[in-house]
Amino acid sequence: MGKMYEKLLSFILLLFISIPFYVSAFPNGAGTCNVEDMSSGDHGNSNLKGSAGYALTTTGTSGNFEFTLTGGQSKGIEGLLVYVVDANNKRLGQFTNLPSSLQFKDDCNVPSATITHKNKDIKNFPINLNWNAPQGSSGNLTVKALVVRDFKDWAKLDDVQFDPISGTTSSPVGSVPVNSGGQDTSSADSDSDNFLKKYLLFIIMIGITTLLYIVGSVTEAMLKRQQVKSRSFAKTIQNGYDGSG
Repeated sequence: MGKMYEKLLSFILLLFISIPFYVSAFPNGAGTCNVEDMSSGDHGNSNLKGSAGYALTTTGTSGNFEFTLTGGQSKGIEGLLVYVVDANNKRLGQFTNLPSSLQFKDDCNVPSATITHKNKDIKNFPINLNWNAPQGSSGNLTVKALVVRDFKDWAKLDDVQFDPISGTTSSPVGSVPVNSGGQDTSSADSDSDNFLKKYLLFIIMIGITTLLYIVGSVTEAMLKRQQVKSRSFAKTIQNGYDGSG
């Protein structure tokens, strides 16, 4: 029974060690270069609806802009992905003076034009991003962004279109959120509901393991009892045989 108990504790310890890796994948940067590809990646569909109360605004003129990310009642986010594209969906511009928790996502082929998170630490709102347009830029540009609250709670923000010279902003015609819906309905969930959503798999595995341990312990106890009875019976027979001799 002692060995089985040790195995159970080792298995439960392994489960809890693996929980952070299950819940917070891609802790050192976004796993995709495109906000539209988020749902087809390892994250899958989000529990959040629409932009979930998150928003991005732009201020500035003449090529120098500041993008501000806000989150309504949200305390913060773990990750993000932000970039700017022109009318041909080509990335352009350069982010400057990044916060220490963010970094360039250079594997997206346009240096300094795409940014993501550097770690899974909570980034509190507002998040301010400085961006410079290339010289000679004209025509409306579009900021694309998504934020990740945790592994299964992410939101694609509404695209923001702006003029790189005047700074005038507008919403792109026909833009549709990837995870369509309304407000962030999950914010009304209780803490216990959120816990179950995140750790349900591990709770089930621990429950099954505990059940197997109990069944194994009972079986082991019954076998030991049977062994004692068998030895006692064998000893009785042996004593009877010796007495008859």
